[in-house]
Amino acid sequence: MADASISRRSGQPQERREVKFVVRAPDSNNRGRWVTVGVAFERKNGEEGFSVKLNTLPVGQWDGTLILLPPLPPEGDGPPDE
Repeated sequence: MADASISRRSGQPQERREVKFVVRAPDSNNRGRWVTVGVAFERKNGEEGFSVKLNTLPVGQWDGTLILLPPLPPEGDGPPDE
């Protein structure tokens, strides 16, 4: 099985970039609920903007609306309980 750190397209090691935002879309089956459909990264070349990777596309009555939100911190990284 291929190493997950190797890009399938180029065969070169793939650099891990920090996720700056999660991409969310409204759930057409559940009003008021949003589902995560991808992630956004700062551009590799240092230019202003973001690269967006969608893992899925909404179906049904989707109107094309997407939002970018900061990712949630990993569990256990919050402030200590007092």
